[in-house]
This record gives sequence, structure tokens and C-alpha cells, in this order.
Amino acid sequence: MPVTEIKIKPPFNHQLSLLICRRSKFEVIDEATPHTLKRVISVNDIPVMATVEFEGTPDRPRCHLEWNILGNGRLIETEIVSAVKKYISADLDLAPFYKKARRTKRFSALVDRLYGLKPILTPSPFEAGAWSIIGQQINLNFAFTIKKRLVENYGTLYRNNGTALYSFPEPRTLSRVKKASLLKMQFSERKAEYLIGFSRNIIENERFFDILESASYDDAVNDLMAIRGIGIWSANYILMRGIGHTDCLPLGDSGLNRAVRLFYRLKQNPDNETVLKYARSFSPYRSLYTLYLWFYLMEGLSE
Repeated sequence: MPVTEIKIKPPFNHQLSLLICRRSKFEVIDEATPHTLKRVISVNDIPVMATVEFEGTPDRPRCHLEWNILGNGRLIETEIVSAVKKYISADLDLAPFYKKARRTKRFSALVDRLYGLKPILTPSPFEAGAWSIIGQQINLNFAFTIKKRLVENYGTLYRNNGTALYSFPEPRTLSRVKKASLLKMQFSERKAEYLIGFSRNIIENERFFDILESASYDDAVNDLMAIRGIGIWSANYILMRGIGHTDCLPLGDSGLNRAVRLFYRLKQNPDNETVLKYARSFSPYRSLYTLYLWFYLMEGLSE
């Protein structure tokens, strides 16, 4: 299989960043270790098995990409590299965010502990949207369980050099799913309707995600919230994890609320206005502000 080197803007702590891909025993899409990440990604609608290997230090990261084209069609190396670089946030410059973070002693200490943490994105905005619907108001393990059932029933299983991974179901596939089938997987009736409706909306608006990428933050949020089942939390999650927008704030996120309470030593969970107040000075990097507070909880730094 072809192999090439990918340049990553330092700092990048791959072991820390890959933790978000290793948080569930129910995952059937990613295969991650502390130093590798495998995933079937869609490049110009052609499935590609990508294996990304990381080494080096946060200030001198090194990365190699190995790939195999699984479907019919032709792709050139630069197209595959570009998709993977976006997936692992290779070109993201953390310096402006760190400059803002170091204005306060407490956040400066957090940056030191999580130095080089970058977001690993969801390669497909549609998958990010579907996950935001699945994960609404249920615990994470149950959400991963439902996602696994959905993927195993409607995704495509690819086998390559001893690796077996699913791709997330396509919008066209889920647009035709019967609500009763989702209910059997323990979707709630409303979530089943939301997922099918979201899928149909994307089919009817083929350039929807392309438009989101070039839209302003406010316009993108409003466009997403016009879809039934997509609220302020889901809209920000899609933009943050699926598009790679740097200034998202998923208001109402239970993990973010708990992190804000513990980090700022509040007596109770904050309301949306309080979260907005604390995050304001980090704009236009509130997505990174959110990510670092999520890891503040995940890594037990609040203890």
C-alpha cells in the first residue's frame, strides 16, 4: 500500500489527542492505539482505508499515512492526504489559543498539562450530525451501544490486511430506514424521526455541508437549527466535530457544564449565560476551550 509522510503543525501530542478515539469498547468505526489510528474515510465518495502512524514529541511530531482505496474510482495522493490532514487537525495552529489561555494562571496550568492536544474530527459532518441526535440526553455508553447497532445494521464492513472496520451509514441509506427498525435498536420514537428526517434533509440539499463550511458561525448555526431535532447543542457539535469550526460552544453539554463548575470552583452547574461569560475571552477558539475542558474531566485533572 502507498505510504507518505504528513506534516503536522506543532505542538501535537498524538497520545493525548487519540484518547477521544479510544473512549468506548463499542467502537466499530475507529481502531486506535496510543500511536496509530485506522479508519475508513470517504474521499470524493470513494472509501479509503487510512492507517495513520504517529511518533515523535509534541514539539517535533512525525506522522506517516498508509492507505488503500477500497472502492471503484481514481484518487490522487494529494486528495487523500488533504482529507486525512483535516481529520487529524494537522494544520491547526494552537499558538493563538495558547496566547489567550495563558492570560490566566489556572488555564495556563491546564494548557501545560494538556500541551499539544488537538481535536480529532469526525471525518463526515453527516456522521457528526447523526451522533449528535443519538447522544441527546442519554449517557455515553448507551449512546455508543445504539450507534454500534446502527452501524452494524446499515454501515458497510470493509476488510483489509487483517483489519475489519465499518464505515458509517450513508444519508441515502438512513433516509430509507423504517422507524420501527430504529425503535428495535432502542432509539426513542422522536430520535428515530429526527435521524430519518435529518438524513432526508441532507439528500435533498446535497451541498448543505459545503455551504456550512464557508458560512459565518451564526449563519451556520441558524441553518442547522432549522432542521427538526437539531438544537443549539447539536448545531455546535456538528460544526465543531464535523466541520472543524474553531469557535463553537455546545451550550447545554453536560460534560462542559460539569467541567466549568469544577474548573472555576462554582457551587452549582452553570447556566448557559455563565458558560458564555467564561468562554467569551477565548473567541474565536471556543471549540478548543471546550475540548480542553472536556479533557480536564476525562483525564481526572479536577480531582
